[in-house]
Amino acid sequence: MKSIIYDYINVGKKQDKAIIMIHGWQGNKDSFKSISNLLKIDNSAWFFPQAPHSIDNNNLTNTWAVEVSPGVFEINKTKELLSDFFKDIIFKNFLPEDVYVIGFSQGAAVCYEFVLSLEEKLGGVFPIAGFMREEYCSEKVHKNQYSTPILIGHGKDDDIVLLESSQKAYNCLSKVCTNIKFDIYKGRHKINLSYLSKVKEIIMNSEKNGVNDL
Repeated sequence: MKSIIYDYINVGKKQDKAIIMIHGWQGNKDSFKSISNLLKIDNSAWFFPQAPHSIDNNNLTNTWAVEVSPGVFEINKTKELLSDFFKDIIFKNFLPEDVYVIGFSQGAAVCYEFVLSLEEKLGGVFPIAGFMREEYCSEKVHKNQYSTPILIGHGKDDDIVLLESSQKAYNCLSKVCTNIKFDIYKGRHKINLSYLSKVKEIIMNSEKNGVNDL
C-alpha cells in the first residue's frame, strides 16, 4: 500500500474545516460515517482514513498496529502513511487550526501516539475510550500541541478498554498540555452522544471566536 485508503463526506456548501475520524481495531473507512450526520457541523469535510493492515484480507476489518512478537507492535508503516495523508490531503487544503481529529479505541491510541506529535498546531484532538503506551507519554507531544484543545472521553463501565487507560493518558498529558479535559460518561465501550455534543461545541466555539479553548 502506497497511500491511506480513505473516504470523505462534505457537509454544507463550502468546507472550511476538516474533521478526521480514526476508527478502532477491526474497523474500516465506513465505521463511523454516521457521526457526521449526528453532529451536523456545517461547512465541514469529514475524512475517514482506513487502517493499513487488514485482519481478514479483504479490508473489512483492519488494524493500525500489527503485533510482530509478544508485546511488540509494528507501527512505522501506519505513521508513514498517516504522515503522507495529513501532508498531502489535509494540510494542503485546510489550515492546521481548522483540523480536528476524533479517534475511537485503537484510533484514540493513534491520536496519542501520532496526531499529538504533529508539528502543525491543530484545532482539537478528541481521543475516546483509548489507551497510550508509557513510552508515548508527554515527552512525545510536540510543543506546538501543548495548548491544543484535547477532550478525552471514556465510558465509566467500559469492560474492553478500562477507564483507567484514559485516566493514565490524561495524567500523563496534563504534565505538558494546558488545554485538556477528561469527560467520563455513562456507558461501556462506545461513543456517547453527550460527549459528541461537547466536541461539537468546541469546534463551533473555536470557529466563532477564532480561538481554541476548552
